[in-house]
Amino acid sequence: MNAAVTRDDLLSQLTEGIRRLTTSEAWLAWMRTQSRFYRYSFGNTLLIGWQRPDASLVAGYRRWLELGRQVRKGETGIRILAPCRYRSERHGDNDDDGADLVETVRSFRVAVVFALEQTDGEPLTELPIARVSGDDPTGCFDALSDHARELGYQVALDSFDSPSKCGETNFATRTVTIRHDLSPAHRVKTMFHELAHIALEHGGCAFGARSVAELEAESVAWICCDAVGIVSDGYSFAYVASWAGGGDAAIAGIRDSAQRIQRVSKRLIERLADGESEAPQDTARATG
Repeated sequence: MNAAVTRDDLLSQLTEGIRRLTTSEAWLAWMRTQSRFYRYSFGNTLLIGWQRPDASLVAGYRRWLELGRQVRKGETGIRILAPCRYRSERHGDNDDDGADLVETVRSFRVAVVFALEQTDGEPLTELPIARVSGDDPTGCFDALSDHARELGYQVALDSFDSPSKCGETNFATRTVTIRHDLSPAHRVKTMFHELAHIALEHGGCAFGARSVAELEAESVAWICCDAVGIVSDGYSFAYVASWAGGGDAAIAGIRDSAQRIQRVSKRLIERLADGESEAPQDTARATG
């Protein structure tokens, strides 16, 4: 991509990229990018993954300089969409209350970021979330259980009649039940899944919408597990294939689900990070 790339070019490429998210492999590729750049919008993670699939971190040119790294000469930047924000005053019902400053997004512009792999210089400090493998040494399950309780849900470990059932959320009794004999890492994955159902308000889903609800919850669990280093191989997201050939309706459905997945996975990952040190991706965040 060259410097003449416009906002309309990127929007066109996004539409085409969404059309391709109709196989399990393509969906997994997007989720891998989303797990690395969880603060970025669905659209921008799609653009980053398409232009630089090997990117582990991205930031603007000046931010890399601040971090002691230099973008190598001749490297081509990654084009994303950054919001143009405007502040205006909003008055309450009573003029005596004064006015609040309200920030709105009116349009988007093309912004350029570079991947860590395009830079040389000082090594970066570790990212805030520890990497784990097959276990739960950093206590993710306890932290997620506390979050469920903050949302008003009780958490219990129990057994299920079905050997394939790992967890369940009962919206009527406001309880989350996790299978007692799961491995620590599997408990974390299941808790992510159940918290996604809660955050996405899947309790009232009609029968025909359950497949989408499960796709969304499993996708959130995959992204969050990948972000904290829990191995997530072996997943299948066959439902996305049903969007293939669906035209505008399929694109709208994929975009809506992906945006919901991004929003919830970001919230859960940040909940685990618990406000620790800022990662380079924060400085180039775009929420288009």
